[in-house]
Amino acid sequence: MNLVKPVFKCAESFKEIFKKTQCLLTISVGQEVHEREKFEATIALVNSAFDSCIMLIDDSLQRHTMALDTAKDADFFYELSIKEGDDWLKRNEKYYSKLSILKKIIRWNVWLQHPLYLECGDNIRKLIQNDSNYKDTFDSTINEFLRRYYQRKVNNEPANPEQDYSLCLNYLIEECTAMCLWPELNCQFEVYPSQRNLAMAETHKRFVLGKHPDLLHAVAIKFKNRKQLKPQIFENLVTAVI
Repeated sequence: MNLVKPVFKCAESFKEIFKKTQCLLTISVGQEVHEREKFEATIALVNSAFDSCIMLIDDSLQRHTMALDTAKDADFFYELSIKEGDDWLKRNEKYYSKLSILKKIIRWNVWLQHPLYLECGDNIRKLIQNDSNYKDTFDSTINEFLRRYYQRKVNNEPANPEQDYSLCLNYLIEECTAMCLWPELNCQFEVYPSQRNLAMAETHKRFVLGKHPDLLHAVAIKFKNRKQLKPQIFENLVTAVI
């Protein structure tokens, strides 16, 4: 019996309309919450709550994370990140095949190849340069992530903090750029097993809400009776010779 109990963390007014809406279920490849009993429980919860669902596999996005604490740039890990996505889909098919409301599965490259991707990314970069409050949300998100990332290291010492900051910034800009394109999916909610980070929340407010006030509201999932989550793991990175 699955003892992991997931619950939605969001406004009650959101929950009241779930059954009439479509959600975007975003999957961070390598995260424990998207594996085994936690993912199985997530699928059951989403299946019972919404009218329909689109699942987004954030695989090639993870090339930035793979490059942390290495001497390589993110593009070096592109093929490995795609392989991680392939493996995730095979490994977890037994779970997401039970998602009866699933309309389609999208891989991250759809956004990298989108005709408006470069324009949206430029708009975000310009705002970071010209608006200190907006930039602060990126800095705060990055600093908090790196603080936890370095805490998990054996020696707690960053090898190249400037490069790690740059990788995290590029990750967030890419993630926020993609979110600006998600309205075309017509999903009222984005479901993810944690609260939306500050950079994404501010980007949603500044770039999405004005044109699409009913789309892409954040819905977090909290797991009751769970043990401490393990760090993000990429199996192909562990076995690769870097």
